Amino acid sequence: MSDASGDLLGRRLITEALNAAGVSVVFTVAGGHFLPTYHELGRRGAPRVIAARHEQGAGYMASGYALATGEPGVVLSGAPGPGATNLVTAVANAQADSIPLLVLTAQVDRRYVHRNILQHCDNVGLFAPFCKRSVQAASLDEVPNLIATGLQLAASGRPGPVHVALPQNLQADSATPVEPVPPCPEVAAMPNPSTIDELVAHLERSLRPAVLAGHGVLRSAGSAALVALAEWLGAPVATSRSGIGAIGTGHARSVGMLGFYGTSTAREAVASADLVLIAGCALGEQTTFGWRRDLFADGARLVQIDADPSQINRVYRVDQGIVANAGAVLEVAAGRLAQREPWFTARPVRTPPQNDAARGLSAASVIAALNQAMPQGTVVSADIGNHRLWVCEQLDVNRPEGLLQSCEFDAMGFSLPAAIGAAAALPGTATVSISGDGGFVHTMGELVVAQDQGLPVVAVVFVDGALGILRHQAEGMYGEDHFVRLGPIDFAAVARAFGVASRTVGDEADLADAFGWALSSEGPALLEVHIDPEEVFPPLRTKIEQRKIDLMGR
Repeated sequence: MSDASGDLLGRRLITEALNAAGVSVVFTVAGGHFLPTYHELGRRGAPRVIAARHEQGAGYMASGYALATGEPGVVLSGAPGPGATNLVTAVANAQADSIPLLVLTAQVDRRYVHRNILQHCDNVGLFAPFCKRSVQAASLDEVPNLIATGLQLAASGRPGPVHVALPQNLQADSATPVEPVPPCPEVAAMPNPSTIDELVAHLERSLRPAVLAGHGVLRSAGSAALVALAEWLGAPVATSRSGIGAIGTGHARSVGMLGFYGTSTAREAVASADLVLIAGCALGEQTTFGWRRDLFADGARLVQIDADPSQINRVYRVDQGIVANAGAVLEVAAGRLAQREPWFTARPVRTPPQNDAARGLSAASVIAALNQAMPQGTVVSADIGNHRLWVCEQLDVNRPEGLLQSCEFDAMGFSLPAAIGAAAALPGTATVSISGDGGFVHTMGELVVAQDQGLPVVAVVFVDGALGILRHQAEGMYGEDHFVRLGPIDFAAVARAFGVASRTVGDEADLADAFGWALSSEGPALLEVHIDPEEVFPPLRTKIEQRKIDLMGR
């Protein structure tokens, strides 16, 4: 809508700015402060707006969308104060896991900020610790540029969230139409030739090279280059938790995840190597067993590639640090290597079921049934809890970003909304969310969104009646537990109340049929699976011993 002078009213300019920047989907929870813009978005029909039930869910949906597409997810909080504070956890998670987001929050009318106006919060200050940039639009004229440059910044370097606050009065302001400002895509800058020469020389001199791949490989679309380099170099590839999928779990060079809950094969490969190429991996607590000094062999050379210069030499001294896009460097290096025979050929062995069938299913059996049933290219999201320990070891991941997780922030409730975001981004792709009965409750209301949108998301809820990891840790440390048991919920009935088809599974013989049914459903479906509450993932015992030292001094 234009006024008499031909200028655009703010609500239309904001909508056109989103379209001009190439935004195709916005995840939101509506608020009264931005009703004019929602009205304009609804009338125009673009970008597509997906209405979540909670701002945290909207933020996780935008994160799932970003992970699935490699493009920034866009989330809009229509309520200034409580909507923004509800969104913070999802934004902090995106920062920790290098997920590009454009975070738009409504703000109160700036003319009345100092009059105890309803729902006011310093949104710029609120989001600043978790964003690459947090600003408030000073005028309507600068909104198109802030949206375009926000998308640019979110996707550049080490990806992350960018926040822009939009005062409500901008919607009623007028501005002269401006030339659309399309985001400028980042072109990966290559290190100078001498840096690549040095890298290749390190690789050629090594007798037992290994690669430790993190999320930086995935974020830089470097999976194909990683596989090529590993095949030419004959090197085993271990991944961090967030790097799962950088190489297919079934590939001959894959040795699984490194870390507390990882494979002994990955640990052996990395510990035996005389050179470890660390590609896009932050070397955090989980991956390094709490920064163990003996993670790498004595005398082993370390070469680290990372888009974030602060990661180089942060914990372990490296022999060469390369600040660059991991995928681009791997691609150039792979093209200069001569073919070698593999020096490490061991393959990871999956932990067998540890359950008593009389008490419930094994998580291993459930994941094995999912592996058999899911189509090639399925995207799976996992939440926080006991189930994820099994997922990271046992799930067949055959595509980049085939396993979506909250890794460094460990935020419960991530799985279901992230799967919804991925399903919205990838029509026709099978999408499965796996949660525990503790984490699922955090965002289970978003199941209604999958139903509203007709998204065929399969929600799998592992029921063991507790915050499982905490229960096992407490029992391992004290012989008893407190405050971690969960009262029973009939999740299948809850799903049906939401209009979502559901089944309850308690017998291993029923798993194959249940997954086949769920994956063939036209809309969302929920499987409530009852797990043996006494089943412990064996590597968890190692973590419990570390916890005893960290928390109890013994």
